Amino acid sequence: MRHLRGYGPQHLALALGCTLASFLALGGIERLALRYTGFSGRISRRTAVITAFVTHAFSQSVGLALFTGAAVRLRAYSRHAIDAMAAARISAFVTLTVTLGLLVTGAGALLASSAPLPLAHTSIRVRPAGLVLTLVVAAYLAWSVLGRRESLGHGRWRIDRPSPPLAFGQIAMSALDWLLTGTVLYAFVPPSVGVGYAELLRAYLVGQTVGMASHIPGGVGVFEVVVLAFLATGSAQAHAALVASLVMFRVVYYLLPLITAALVAAIAELMAGRRRRETWSWLERDAAPSAHVG
Repeated sequence: MRHLRGYGPQHLALALGCTLASFLALGGIERLALRYTGFSGRISRRTAVITAFVTHAFSQSVGLALFTGAAVRLRAYSRHAIDAMAAARISAFVTLTVTLGLLVTGAGALLASSAPLPLAHTSIRVRPAGLVLTLVVAAYLAWSVLGRRESLGHGRWRIDRPSPPLAFGQIAMSALDWLLTGTVLYAFVPPSVGVGYAELLRAYLVGQTVGMASHIPGGVGVFEVVVLAFLATGSAQAHAALVASLVMFRVVYYLLPLITAALVAAIAELMAGRRRRETWSWLERDAAPSAHVG
């Protein structure tokens, strides 16, 4: 509690600024997904950014991002003639993009470090692991640049090969998003802990990977345990400071966007309901028989 009370306006300003920038980057990823699926002409930039914000605010707290994202997008884009299959394709593209960004930033963090990753009673050499992640991302880019087939699969179940600018845009935008979210956590870690940005980013990215793999909503508990294990210092004060920073990270990047997204979704539903009522009133007025004066 003492550490929580010690945060000043500068910590909140940096964390809130990075949170806003992160969700704007996710809006850019949403635009890439709409371009990839051929719907960019139907959806305005404002609608795409707002939908991305609501989608990610819900999915990162509820979990099962692919299904949650598809449900929210279907609701938001239904009046633009986007059906369930199209919403699922958009969500799949966004999920793939977020995963690619996690892989490339994780690879960079691992390759830049020589300290092994602790895992139970053993440890993992980080640079070979970073090389494996790099090869996965490189394979995706090579498919985009050198692939001969335009798509994999058939009909509506096909996966179209992205153009090179689109593939590089995916990785750049998603990597930026992951770096921004890691900076949100870093904004609350006091210098007295003695954890550098690169070390924190490595623990953060591994924790997010394990949290996503666990399918626990938001990786709650799993993410925190991994970060604390990687950044264990032995000092009770440093441990308390790390716990406080993790709490503030959850509040700023998860709780505040979730509350805001719930308000935005509620307002959107109220406006949609009013539009439907107005449409029905016009239809009933036009269908009503006209009066005749004898």
